[in-house]
Amino acid sequence: MIDLNKPGELVIKQRYSPRIKLLLAVILTLALLASAGFIYNYGLNRAGFERQSAQQTEQTLQDEMRKLRDENQGFQESLARAQRTIQMDQAAYQDLDKSLKASAQEIVKLREELDFYRNIISPADKKSGLRIQNLYIEPAGGANQYRYKLVLIQALKHESVIQGRAILEISGMQVGEDTLLRFPATNERPIMVNFKYFQDIEGKLELPRNFQPKRIKVYITTSGGTSMAEATYAWPLG
Repeated sequence: MIDLNKPGELVIKQRYSPRIKLLLAVILTLALLASAGFIYNYGLNRAGFERQSAQQTEQTLQDEMRKLRDENQGFQESLARAQRTIQMDQAAYQDLDKSLKASAQEIVKLREELDFYRNIISPADKKSGLRIQNLYIEPAGGANQYRYKLVLIQALKHESVIQGRAILEISGMQVGEDTLLRFPATNERPIMVNFKYFQDIEGKLELPRNFQPKRIKVYITTSGGTSMAEATYAWPLG
């Protein structure tokens, strides 16, 4: 085709028929569809592979978790058994400790009783007569109130009955001065002594509120006032 608008120039333009244009369009469309199909299938295959890999990873993790749960359960059961064993051992130890302490206390008590009767029947020094075996004093609950227990024995010979009175003298400080208290007082009922083998004398003491005891002395005298035995103890004693 010759363009007459531009003098001196000859331009030739090629024209395509409609059929060729249609064929080219169909080819281009098919190429695009093939490319899209390839990309789609690749995506599916890739997604399937990743899904399978994820499933395998998930299964592996689940197996590991199940294994860890089983191990943890085993550890918990072992720990529970160990705790029960320790509790049983502790209970057995406590029972044994109580039993040993009770046995030790019983042995001490039996030894004291043995010494007590041995001093009556056959004292180590082989001396006969009245003896102050022991004196126990403990709080009675009230202010400056105490309970006492005086144990007397007659050693070796027991042909005669010992009769007399017991006197308690408590020395201490009162308002900064040395003070001596006597129980029972002169106008109070005396503590009577009357036994052949042994005698336990029990009673109560009440000290002045401002009195601080230091020592206590026990006298045993006959009805005529003659001293038969005496013993001194530091305060406090039990």
